Amino acid sequence: MPRRALLPVFLLLGAAACGEQGTGPTLEGQWGGQVASLQLSSSGGSLQYQCGAGTINPGWILTNRGTFTATGEHFFGGGPLPPAGHGAHPARYAGHLTGARLVFTVTLTDLDQVLGPFEVVRGGPPVADMCL
Repeated sequence: MPRRALLPVFLLLGAAACGEQGTGPTLEGQWGGQVASLQLSSSGGSLQYQCGAGTINPGWILTNRGTFTATGEHFFGGGPLPPAGHGAHPARYAGHLTGARLVFTVTLTDLDQVLGPFEVVRGGPPVADMCL
């Protein structure tokens, strides 16, 4: 087959491959559960827990297999984000997305403490029961 005849085939295959790149899972948006809620965008995110809050830095990762990893900060205590009077703890977030359900843990790296697991669902309500 002449090389010129193969060019349209390669162009078609290339276009199909490019079209598949945006079909992976996404975490952007509002997530909620019984004890945690998450708001996430490409520029980072925020979490609310019963008696705590957290931030997620830009650059978080969600693989095509649904594995979620991120870094940020965690704050003990209730109130607005970040809770007034409570120091920040560096945090590492790790979880797995299955359909519309995300299960994740929070590791406070300075305390070597793991919080969770927390389960949230896409579009779920924000946490309502906050510490005062």
